[in-house]
Amino acid sequence: MKSNKERTRQLLEMAWNTKSEARRISIANQVLELEPYNTEALMLKADHSHSKIDEQISLLERAVKSLDVPGNCDESEKAFFFLVLHQRLAYAFFNAGRQAEALKACQTALSFAQDHEEEISLPDENKGLMKMIYYKILIERKDWQKILIDTMREDDDERTLAWAYARLAAAWAMSREDNKKTVCAPLLWDAISMSPNVPFYILNYLEEPSDEDSEEAHDEFNFALFYYDALSFDQELYRWFARGVILFGLLSGRFDEKEYDFMIDALDNLGGYDEFLKMKEILSDTSEDMIVLETLAARKCLSN
Repeated sequence: MKSNKERTRQLLEMAWNTKSEARRISIANQVLELEPYNTEALMLKADHSHSKIDEQISLLERAVKSLDVPGNCDESEKAFFFLVLHQRLAYAFFNAGRQAEALKACQTALSFAQDHEEEISLPDENKGLMKMIYYKILIERKDWQKILIDTMREDDDERTLAWAYARLAAAWAMSREDNKKTVCAPLLWDAISMSPNVPFYILNYLEEPSDEDSEEAHDEFNFALFYYDALSFDQELYRWFARGVILFGLLSGRFDEKEYDFMIDALDNLGGYDEFLKMKEILSDTSEDMIVLETLAARKCLSN
């Protein structure tokens, strides 16, 4: 006869292998009947409670507490669950409008990951998700000084899209009025170079990816959806950002014939048409993304 541990492990494997949400919840409930403190079952059930945010938070908090139940998890599992549960809590608190708790959960996860990086191999995707919510909260709180301090501390291999866009927003907010564009232009080109399609999703110049599109395209779209308002706190910044995106889009051949004239007019209204003509002549032989971006940065475009 199978032990409860063997039975719950078998049930959880079945849950992860099924595509039916109702079936997953049903299996999670079966596991919790056998083991009321089963961390994985509580997390699984929370993952399917997005429409009931208070219930989701309650389940995640129960899952965190379950880590202290003797014999519930071994040390490696405990460390992993501690991280992913706090990541989920950060998003749940954020969606519930509980920013202070979201920030605390995010800081707890990031600090734990840093302290245990030799013991736990956390996927880059998880790190990126934690940084995404962390910097979004700081942006919404307009904690520009904290953003600049933290972004300057990041190592090259830890720099993410969230890092780039948060740094851009904070630098704009903290710079003198007569120096904002000069300071921020290289940061803008740097941010765009990390994922050239993202700003076009942010400005709704690209349609939502279809099911047939790549996972990368969906990740870019989801980031843009989450950060679409990160630069809209200042109307001048948003217009300047749009000017840069349209300039890059025209030079890299991103707009079709129907869109081209409209974008030319839009750029002219934003004060960037003369700059476009100059850069079009310089870049007459190429429209490759990275070459265009490097040239725009080297020529200090958008600096005035």
